[in-house]
Amino acid sequence: MTESRKATYTSAVKIARLVSMLSSAWRPLSLEQITNILGVSPRTLARYKKALNENLSASDGTDFIKVIKEGGKEYWYLTDQEDINTANGFRIISVFVVKTLLKFLEGTVIKDNIDNIWNTITGQMPPSRKKQLEYFDRKIRYTGFGSKQYEDKDIVLASTLRALLHQFKMKIIYLSGTSSKGKERTIHPYTLLLHRDALYLIAYDESVGDIRTFLIDRIEDARVINENFKYPRDYNPETLTEGSFGLYDSRGKEPFKVKVAFKAYLWDYITTRKWHPTQRFKPVKDGWFTMEVEISHIIEFIPWILAFGKEAKVVEPESLKETIKNEIQEALGYY
Repeated sequence: MTESRKATYTSAVKIARLVSMLSSAWRPLSLEQITNILGVSPRTLARYKKALNENLSASDGTDFIKVIKEGGKEYWYLTDQEDINTANGFRIISVFVVKTLLKFLEGTVIKDNIDNIWNTITGQMPPSRKKQLEYFDRKIRYTGFGSKQYEDKDIVLASTLRALLHQFKMKIIYLSGTSSKGKERTIHPYTLLLHRDALYLIAYDESVGDIRTFLIDRIEDARVINENFKYPRDYNPETLTEGSFGLYDSRGKEPFKVKVAFKAYLWDYITTRKWHPTQRFKPVKDGWFTMEVEISHIIEFIPWILAFGKEAKVVEPESLKETIKNEIQEALGYY
């Protein structure tokens, strides 16, 4: 018979931290998260759970800590917070956040379905809990500054979603560039992309034999063809634009380093956002800090950097500095 291990001061502190962590999380925490934070092995953590469940119980008399398994992972939570696993708590907040962020899709099939999910979830709540939702539209807000409106593109979006789901081809009428008349194209829809509050469709265009990006605004008509296409196994939307500073197709273009200096007070604004996968920052020195990225397109980079005015300056390459100078001089000519 093995002798039970005696509790130590260190383990008592970690058990207390475990309870505190779970009670403040208000959502199940993965076993990996807990072990990393507490600095203990899964085996030790299992011993902590056993000790707690042997000495404490939830208000309904069941185990103090419960475990659920999803996607091959183990998640822990306090039984008295069981409502976090139902249609309450953070799940309701999460759906409301999505509903709010997709406000620009008002009047479309996407927004209508999000609203239906919201109504289904909140409809299951007792009246006492529904009272908590009274001021949700004030507690969580989204400005939608500069966002597009898609009410008149509802049929296009519905057709696109159906084609994406079933891997059906589509026939679209697309208005490109400054053309006043749309051109019919047969496409294989690969990805519906949300970028800066605008919707794009990445698709294989049969007329050019290559992948193209279509702005949903410019699709005048769309209908699903009852003909399947094979979704390419090696397709990855990220590889199309990994060298650009936005959405421009960067395949086959050699990336180069761009270095920009920003005024020190912009540190939080710039460094806490993901502008590009390759971004690197160097700390503030003499009132400025620098950002470096590896890009192959400057088309979207130029208006982005110009928006900061005198608070930002391109350091390298020299060719980009000259381009920025020319842009500023041309803009001055309008005044």
